[in-house]
Amino acid sequence: MNKYSLTYLLIFLVGIPIFAQNQVSGVDLSKIKKPKDSVLFNTAVSDLQGFVTEQQFDRGQELTDQLIRIGKKIKYTRGLGLVFEQQGLINDALLRNIEADRSFQKSIEYFKKINDLDGLARVYNDKYIIEKNKGNIEKAANYLLEAKLNREKLKDSVGLSGVYNNLAIIYKDLKDIKNSEEYYLKAITLRKHLKMAGVGMIMNNLALLYTENRDLSKAQDLLKKALIINKNEDDLRHIAQSYSIMAKAAMYGNEFDKAKKYYDTTQCVGSQTNFKLLVTNAKQQLGIIALKEGDYNKAQKLFNTAREDLIKSNVTSLILKNYKYSFKLDSTRGDLLSALGWQKKYQELSDKRKYNKAALEVERTKSRYEAELKQLKLIEEQEERERETAAELFRYRLISYISIAAVLIILTFLVLIIRTRNERKRLIAKLDNSNEVKNKLFSIISHDLKNEINGLEGTLNLLKENSISEKEFREIVPLLANGTHQTSILLHNLLNWSKSQLKELNANPTSFDISEVIHSKFTFFQNKADQKGVKLINELNPTVIFADRDMFAIVAQNLIANAIKFCNPGDSIALLSEEKEDKFEISFKDTGIGINPDHIHKLFAEDTFTTPGTQNETGTGLGLRICKELIELNKGEIKVESSPGGGSTFCIYLPKAA
Repeated sequence: MNKYSLTYLLIFLVGIPIFAQNQVSGVDLSKIKKPKDSVLFNTAVSDLQGFVTEQQFDRGQELTDQLIRIGKKIKYTRGLGLVFEQQGLINDALLRNIEADRSFQKSIEYFKKINDLDGLARVYNDKYIIEKNKGNIEKAANYLLEAKLNREKLKDSVGLSGVYNNLAIIYKDLKDIKNSEEYYLKAITLRKHLKMAGVGMIMNNLALLYTENRDLSKAQDLLKKALIINKNEDDLRHIAQSYSIMAKAAMYGNEFDKAKKYYDTTQCVGSQTNFKLLVTNAKQQLGIIALKEGDYNKAQKLFNTAREDLIKSNVTSLILKNYKYSFKLDSTRGDLLSALGWQKKYQELSDKRKYNKAALEVERTKSRYEAELKQLKLIEEQEERERETAAELFRYRLISYISIAAVLIILTFLVLIIRTRNERKRLIAKLDNSNEVKNKLFSIISHDLKNEINGLEGTLNLLKENSISEKEFREIVPLLANGTHQTSILLHNLLNWSKSQLKELNANPTSFDISEVIHSKFTFFQNKADQKGVKLINELNPTVIFADRDMFAIVAQNLIANAIKFCNPGDSIALLSEEKEDKFEISFKDTGIGINPDHIHKLFAEDTFTTPGTQNETGTGLGLRICKELIELNKGEIKVESSPGGGSTFCIYLPKAA
């Protein structure tokens, strides 16, 4: 093997323990990234439970911390409940009572979130065992009752049988004989129903309860049944226990022959098991019977044999009992010196027992106090850090809130400024529009309207000054009437146009037949049409529309006036109507000079467009634009078809009356 191979081998061998140390669990925790990885998480929890059972608390603590971080990250509630349960057991074993309580409480909270009754029952059972070992019997009973409640909700008969037996033992320690008996009977009934093993053991416990309370008949009846069950199950240990309790009951009844028989059987059966203490106790009890029967040599022999075994087993309570009856034996035989020796040994061992018990309690209390003091210090430090963090967070939040408030105030001012500017722009635009309307209005008034009025005024002045004859005046009267007519139409159009520009035109639709409006307009234009030799034709069908009557009258007036303007003598203007679904089509059809195709798109434009009529009639270009706006206000539309020399047709579409 060359030096390079040796180097690689050494690196590999050194790397194995390093990897083993870093990999606390047999599971690669880095692979647990999502809730679906809960199987891997549960396997790691099994490893953790192994560490706790084997009391490898350092490795257990390290794995606990990692699993809690992962469990919170993937939001695995049940897994967190399991981990905190094991953390509670570790903290309790290390005498960190406050932390243990916190861990168990967190475990309970997580199990409650998902209603994991089995987990809750298990945690409460853990707390029962801890409190029982501390000697807090009442607290232990309360936790065991919580475990019972959850097992009952689960209908977990197997778990309940164990809980009932433990409750019976707890109530016996609390001297509550009634409840103890009740739970022993429940445990027996449940185990029989489930056909579980151990029924004989629980019967033995109940029989012992009866015996110690001198209810010997109940005890004996129950022990007979227990003995049959234990024999059927070939349970030698509990067979021996049954005989031992039967012997004890016989002794309480002063039936010493029965008691000896049962204790002999206890020794015989018990010697076949590893329950040697039961055999030793039987020997000592036989010694007590021999003492009572006056067989002192046999009693001494049995006491000596039992004492040797008890000292080896270091069972203080039974050793004290041995010293007590050895004292009685020697006192009865008159060996006072030996009796005093047994009394001295009894007192020394009793004092030592009390001292050791007190010292152990003091030591446990001291350890618990120191551990709790340490935990309180750590908790205070943690709370101080949390307070500092909370204060810092509050400052950051306060700064954030102030900043947000400042931004909101600035944004509010900006919105108000923008709104003010937009409103100002709107008002300026409105003012500009009004000025434009005013300027245009003044332009039309100063040009078109002024010319008509000046012409009328000049003619009247000539008449006033007698500059023209009556015959000449009569000749120009039609011209004056035509001028006046044009001025009237012009004024109407100017008024409506200015209203539309200032958005003051509003439709007030009603149902009416247009025939009346058209008849009045034909009457109004008849003279003008006759002067130009244009024929007016009314071919309307009954046409009842839903629109503003006055607005329709203005539209009709403008379209008829426009048609006459562009007709030559001999031409005609016809009005027709046709029903179209929900509208009426009303056509103003003339045979006049028509419209240049290049000019059609200008007729309804914003910029006014006008051309002179067949007799050089002038206009403002507002008429058709007014017609379009008025029709649209009444939810209608206007169209035009025309060709040069082929006349023009203006079609308007307005809603039918309902």
